[in-house]
Amino acid sequence: MISKISRIFVLANLRIKLHFRRHTYTIILALLLVALTGMSVFGQNPRRNRRQGENTPAPDTTKIQAPDSTAVKDTLPNLDSLSIRRDSIRQAKADSLDLLSKSSISKPAFSAAKDSSKQVFTDGQRKMFYWGDVQVTYENISLKADYMEYDMNSGTVFARGTYDSLAQEWKGQPVMTQGNQTFNMEEIRYNFNTRKARITNMITQEDDGILHGKNIKMLPDKSINITQGKYTVCDLEHPHYYLKLSSAKVITKPSQKTVFGPAHLVVEDVDLPFVAIPFGFIPQRPERATGMLMPSFGEENARGFYMRDAGMYFVIGDFFDLSLTGDYYTLGSWATNINSRYMVKYKFSGNMAFNYSVDQTGEKGSTDFFQSKNFGLKWSHSQDAKAHPGQSFSASVNFSSPSNSRYNSRSVSEALQNQISSSVSFSKNWKGKFNLSVNALHSQNSRDSSYTFTLPNITFSVSRFYPFKIKNRVGKERFYEKFSLAYNTSFQNKIGFKASEFGDPGFLDKFNNGMAHNFNIGLPDFTLFNYLNVTPSVSYGMNWFFRETNAFFNPETNRVETKLGSPFSAFGATHNYSGSVSMSTRIYGMFNFGKYHKLQAVRHVVSPSLSMSFSPEKAKAFNGYRTLEYVDTLGRAKTYDYNIYQGQLNSVPGRGRSATMSLSIGNNLEAKVRDARDTTGTGSKKIKILDQFNINTGYNFLADSLRMNNVGITMSTSIFGKLGINGNLNFDPYAIDERGMRINKFHLIQTGIPLRLTNFSASMSYSLSGQGQMKGNDGGGSGGGTADYYRRIYYHPVTGEYIPGGWLYYTNPNVPWSLNFNYTLSMNRSYSYVNEQLFQKDNYTQTLGISGNIQLTPKMSVQAQTGWDFVAMKMTTSQMSFKYDLHCFNIAVSWVPSGMYQSYSFIISANAAALSDLLRFKKSTSYWDN
Repeated sequence: MISKISRIFVLANLRIKLHFRRHTYTIILALLLVALTGMSVFGQNPRRNRRQGENTPAPDTTKIQAPDSTAVKDTLPNLDSLSIRRDSIRQAKADSLDLLSKSSISKPAFSAAKDSSKQVFTDGQRKMFYWGDVQVTYENISLKADYMEYDMNSGTVFARGTYDSLAQEWKGQPVMTQGNQTFNMEEIRYNFNTRKARITNMITQEDDGILHGKNIKMLPDKSINITQGKYTVCDLEHPHYYLKLSSAKVITKPSQKTVFGPAHLVVEDVDLPFVAIPFGFIPQRPERATGMLMPSFGEENARGFYMRDAGMYFVIGDFFDLSLTGDYYTLGSWATNINSRYMVKYKFSGNMAFNYSVDQTGEKGSTDFFQSKNFGLKWSHSQDAKAHPGQSFSASVNFSSPSNSRYNSRSVSEALQNQISSSVSFSKNWKGKFNLSVNALHSQNSRDSSYTFTLPNITFSVSRFYPFKIKNRVGKERFYEKFSLAYNTSFQNKIGFKASEFGDPGFLDKFNNGMAHNFNIGLPDFTLFNYLNVTPSVSYGMNWFFRETNAFFNPETNRVETKLGSPFSAFGATHNYSGSVSMSTRIYGMFNFGKYHKLQAVRHVVSPSLSMSFSPEKAKAFNGYRTLEYVDTLGRAKTYDYNIYQGQLNSVPGRGRSATMSLSIGNNLEAKVRDARDTTGTGSKKIKILDQFNINTGYNFLADSLRMNNVGITMSTSIFGKLGINGNLNFDPYAIDERGMRINKFHLIQTGIPLRLTNFSASMSYSLSGQGQMKGNDGGGSGGGTADYYRRIYYHPVTGEYIPGGWLYYTNPNVPWSLNFNYTLSMNRSYSYVNEQLFQKDNYTQTLGISGNIQLTPKMSVQAQTGWDFVAMKMTTSQMSFKYDLHCFNIAVSWVPSGMYQSYSFIISANAAALSDLLRFKKSTSYWDN
């Protein structure tokens, strides 16, 4: 029985295995389809149900049954896996859009509170409480405060700060940002649904103005209603002055503006009801807007009371603006001014100014009455470097009548600017090989009313190139590969005249023109004896002339006279050529004293340089030299040598041969000393004893007499980086005769003294700055270069006095205080023969200049500048200025106590740009009154 049952079981089992094996692939495919559909059932729906609410029924998993193997064949044709996947993706997109429409992004989003938070969901309440640096963000609104509470039922948030009892102040008061506006307040209630707010004590910025409000209501259109408000430009929480507003409204659409009702002025908490206005209108100030320009007022003794710079400002398009202003003086003087600016981004920008004035001093009929008409033109233009690569156009024009700066300047330094110049230039570069420049130049001197124009100045150059250099060279460079060539040429058409000569007959004949060609020939340099650097050179130049000078004998005057032809009436050329070779080397000398001495070593560097140049005789006919043979009125035959190109723009080659040797010896002295700041006792540092000490002279072997050149000595050093010293001496090796003329006899032979001093100059500068610390003569640290606020100039900015060697320093504005000294001394020796006696005259110039700056407080500073002329024994023009920042206002005082430019100026004005012209008082005197 058992065996029979076992046999049946085995047969059944075998039948099941055969059946399972037959439908294996069908079962696997069915399970795969169930898995794919199950992802949608078990994966997508639960996420969607959680977001749609808890009442959504969960999927019934009991309805999912295992596939019937007998039905698999019939269902296979209806199962398209691609369509199922498309349906799944489409369903996922639909669910995502549904989630986005119900997303919490459209609701206020609170950041985590720094201290604590609390939720209340009882008795129908749904409130959230936050303490400590919390922020809520809603669309373009951001609100920060130390304490907030949010009512979810009404959508209202309440925010305020918290009171710190220890510091006795409020902290974390609400700050709301909406778009580009910021609002500071004490308390706020804002409804996110209605977009309305009630605010207590809010402060907001309106351009330069600041608007305070005690009771404020903000409406959905972003407009603001204010009662008990203040309008001021003082940024203090309790402003120094303000307009007290009874009511006001800030309108944002279509453009922002503020209107208010009756208002009066309050200064330092003192109500001034008599300074009141019935209503006001504060428009939003655009970046550029047409409007009035407020004038300034003052008085001059010579021209009377004045009103300056009154006019209008015009905006003309997006790239151009214009201002028209005028000046008026009660004694009859007047002026008009036109100023404009233009700019096209990434292309060019510039500005232009023109003024015309009728200036008269004194009253008509009086002896001191004087009237003149003046004008001035300024133009500045610059091109963006990226606009036209390899090509540029720029202009800097400053042209005026001779006395324009005297009457129409705004400062003493501007009035003393005797020399002005202009340039308009165009340049073109071709891949760095060829360069073309076309310029128009102008210069003028107001002292003698002289003008010089160059129209045009054309320059063309070819960069240095090596014609014999091999591109794919193998081995060492050959000597001939070092040959180089460069070329440049320039054409000038120049005229010089006085203002009174303009328009006279023959005025155009004053034009002087010419063209110069220079060929730079580079020869191979080499080293001789391993120490001497030898550099040979050859130069050749050619000048073109476009007019000639003719000489003729005038029997009426019994003299030879010359006449210059008209421009471009002839053509000629001169040639100039020479050769030279120079040798230079360096000689080092070291004196060691041992590392245990304070002075450890001294190094002396000598840099000698010797050059020889040769120039043959070039006074030939091909260079324009002519000889006029004539017979004078007495019947004597004479000759007159001249050059037909003499006296023109380019010089002609000189007469005579020359073989000149030039010698220059440079010296530099440095020391190595023990560093006292090094605690180990082994450190050292280098100091400069002598930056440079140069001696130069020369000798012409082919000159007929006076072959030796003067001996020049120049020196500069900085003693311990503190005191800057510069000096130069000039000596003549030849003696003078009893009339003071140089003779061909050495001074050593005649007097026993090797050289005769002709002139010298020296200058010293020293500065103190900062917290009582001494600085170098450049005002900076020991390792830095010359600071930007120091400039080496040669003319005093106030007096215009010449300072030999320069070294006039300005005040360092970046330190609490600074004091600068500069001393100059110069001498020029001359001789005069009067009444059969020789007189020697030494012309000395000796001045001491002092300038300083003291920052008394962060808001108060004083600057002063003065000097002493030791030759005239009087003070140079001194100037003192004072500035005090009163937070809302600033005071500036400038005073020149004595001299030709004696004057003073007192200005008090508001700091805010919107009120700087309106709230201003100025009282001054003019230096033209002296």
